[in-house]
Amino acid sequence: MSNNLQENSHYIEEDEIDLRELWQTILKGKKIIAIVTSVVVSLTFVYALKTPNSYKSETVLIPVSEDSGASLGGLGGLAAMAGVSLGGGGSMTPDVAFTTLLNDYTFMKNFIIKNKIVEHYDSPTADENYVFALGFRGFYDIFHSPIEIDEDYNFDKRVFDTIKVLKKKISISSDKKTALINVSFTDEDRTYPPLIIEMFLKDASKYLVSNNLRIIDNKLNYFSREMNNADGFELRQSLSSMISKILQDKVMMKSKVYYQCDVLTEPSEAYIKDKSKPKRGLILVVSFITSIILGIFLVFFLEFIKGTKEEEPTV
Repeated sequence: MSNNLQENSHYIEEDEIDLRELWQTILKGKKIIAIVTSVVVSLTFVYALKTPNSYKSETVLIPVSEDSGASLGGLGGLAAMAGVSLGGGGSMTPDVAFTTLLNDYTFMKNFIIKNKIVEHYDSPTADENYVFALGFRGFYDIFHSPIEIDEDYNFDKRVFDTIKVLKKKISISSDKKTALINVSFTDEDRTYPPLIIEMFLKDASKYLVSNNLRIIDNKLNYFSREMNNADGFELRQSLSSMISKILQDKVMMKSKVYYQCDVLTEPSEAYIKDKSKPKRGLILVVSFITSIILGIFLVFFLEFIKGTKEEEPTV
């Protein structure tokens, strides 16, 4: 029993000695740690100063459900047998429709070309509204080089790159409880997000409404033919009611500013101090802690190399 106690106390003494040695090693290498910390934090500080603020603008939409399919009754099955779709746009919520178009290359390409978005980002004055920490943009001007338009300029590649950028900057989400749809856009130029949101929603709504109107016209043509061929009064009356309902849906669809949505809040320009990123304070704190850890690791690594060399036998 006494032997076990002695062994345990011996291990504890060894641990204490090791901790003291570690602390002594850190103290010996404090200059190295200080240099590493200073260099890393300085570089991070330059990065934080050269990165412009990003601002977010958003709009909230109220989806208006269309339940036209439910009112078709048994005629829906009859139309399906004839090869005519009567589902309309009610089966797809607006947020899903907008997201689908956001991920559609052809639509986004046409959207970017139509609204000259590539020209906006490639313009020499595109960054004139950027806001920087402390109002200093010197580091940004040093590291930033504008895109030069020459014979090597590939417009199609720029469109492709812009699509990838927009897909990251545009966010479309729906609240499961309220069903409200939030569409937001984040950009370094705080005047641009409200414009891009309106342009995207208008173009997407125009595309979706045009597609749904085509489907509605197919419905009207189908029911009109069926009513002309119907014999019974009740069937004629039912078909007439369906045509009336479809026409109401058509008028309702055209009356909305955006596809199946009413606007709750309009997108607006963010306040100059209301930036969404970068979080410079957090970046500097993380950089400071990380640099200290890197400095300590470097000190131990150098000490390990030094100890290895001392242990090598001399020939």
